[in-house]
Amino acid sequence: MEIGHWALVIALVLASLDWLAVARRWKRLEYIFKPTALLAILVGGWLLTRGPHDAWVARFFLPGLALSLAGDVLLMLPERFFTSGLVAFLLAHLCYIVGLNRTLPPWTVVAPLVIVTAIGLALYRGIAAGIRRRGQVALLAPVAIYCLALGLMLISAWATLFRAEWAPLRRGAVIVGASLFFVSDTVLAWDRFVKPSLGLRLLCIVTYHLAQVALAASIAV
Repeated sequence: MEIGHWALVIALVLASLDWLAVARRWKRLEYIFKPTALLAILVGGWLLTRGPHDAWVARFFLPGLALSLAGDVLLMLPERFFTSGLVAFLLAHLCYIVGLNRTLPPWTVVAPLVIVTAIGLALYRGIAAGIRRRGQVALLAPVAIYCLALGLMLISAWATLFRAEWAPLRRGAVIVGASLFFVSDTVLAWDRFVKPSLGLRLLCIVTYHLAQVALAASIAV
């Protein structure tokens, strides 16, 4: 295994400590291990560029990971920083989208586009209803824009199935990563705006870290 892969293993260990902190409601430890785990993932992704790697993907995925780290920190701050955290993750998704689309997507992406759009609209309706019940209507537009970017990132990842330049292992990594990210963010929104639950928070953080590890690992050729 390359040194970058070892760094990602260390990141998973740190992530598992954060999962434990969330499960046990150890807030102080959560504040330590959540950003530390993402930092380790970022370092792992950067170390992978020292070996054979996809320079285009690295050029955009590494800033995406850095913006995710900023988003993690902002979302741990008081409520007034929520929109800033949302913007940081929006920019991260835009980085991932560009990294996954060196060229225009093939026309065959229409099928996953329709499926993701249908699922996304159904989920957004429930989330939007929760936002209205909480009296936070100002968040409707930002959350809608974020959901659009999240959906485009997921579609871009699945579109690699139709891109011959993507090796099967790397293709699998980005598809798993993007799919888990979609689950994580959906669960996060449901927990925050619809029905808060410790189980949802735990599912959110586990899928989030696994998603970022998979995306970082895909940098290597």
